[in-house]
Amino acid sequence: MNAGQVRNGPWGTLVLLLIYAGAAYALSPYAGPLLMGAVLAVVGWPWQLRLERYLRLPRWLGALLHATAWVAVIIIPAVAIVDSVLPELHLLVLRWQTGMPLLTLPLSVQQLPFVGHWLSTHLAEINGAYLSNFFREHADIITSSLGQLWFFTLHTFFAALTVFALTLHGERIREMLQLGASELWGRDRGERFLLAAREAARSVLIGLIGVGVIEGILIGIAFAVAGLKMWPLWLVATALISPIPFGATTVVGAATLWLAFSGHWLVGLIIFAWGLVVITVADLVIRPLLTGSQTQAPFFLVFFSILGGAQAFGLIGLIIGPILVLMARGIWRSWERRVRLGA
Repeated sequence: MNAGQVRNGPWGTLVLLLIYAGAAYALSPYAGPLLMGAVLAVVGWPWQLRLERYLRLPRWLGALLHATAWVAVIIIPAVAIVDSVLPELHLLVLRWQTGMPLLTLPLSVQQLPFVGHWLSTHLAEINGAYLSNFFREHADIITSSLGQLWFFTLHTFFAALTVFALTLHGERIREMLQLGASELWGRDRGERFLLAAREAARSVLIGLIGVGVIEGILIGIAFAVAGLKMWPLWLVATALISPIPFGATTVVGAATLWLAFSGHWLVGLIIFAWGLVVITVADLVIRPLLTGSQTQAPFFLVFFSILGGAQAFGLIGLIIGPILVLMARGIWRSWERRVRLGA
């Protein structure tokens, strides 16, 4: 009996690996919202516990409030911005219907030699009829973009469900992870593995949150200087959405278009250029610095883990790549310390 168990052990392991690989493949289309929900759950878990203790809430209610809070953080700024833009959008539609140019140049710019006449001539063509024809010719791209907006909304909902599910069974999930790590690698090695995973996730979170704050402040100041209406709301939206791939770029692009259609096209272009500079520096320099600061990881190791993760896994690799690389480095350093102490 024992010999049969030993002989069938590798086959049983193979079957289990195939089952888990199939489960991972089935969940792979929603890897983005699932991972983002896990990240949000880890960030808000200590606050949820404090709220439950302070208000004596049951776990299900604490988990529900936790998930709802993240949805509000993501959705409310976007809804408030749309609400503030609607009155101006109505005026833009009226100009569209009358056939007037939607983009106009200040008189001082029109009087510039060579450039002023060229710009005024081309911008005069951008009227309602021109844009209607443009939209017809690029209907597929526009439809795809609207589909991406729908996917973003749906994925936000799935991320909130993930937050609720994970925080509802927080202690149970921690016990399962500890038990699984102990069974696979032993108690000491299992604890080192989980510690490396926590440190890696914490470092990536610090990088994401830090970049969001920096991008929100620097780009938000530009919004204020440009005289953008309700600029504090745009600042908050930039900071909150920036951890999402291309989130800050989307907000800056929307603000640029709005300034342009409001007649402040030159200011809009300056804002767009400034936003791209801030986003590029923040993502390629500040994020690796902040991500590696907690674990003393080399800058270029984190830098290439971000780029390599995006190349290997797509946009979600911006998070997965650094976590995997920092986990591997943490496990190696833990093993190295143990060997040196043993020697």
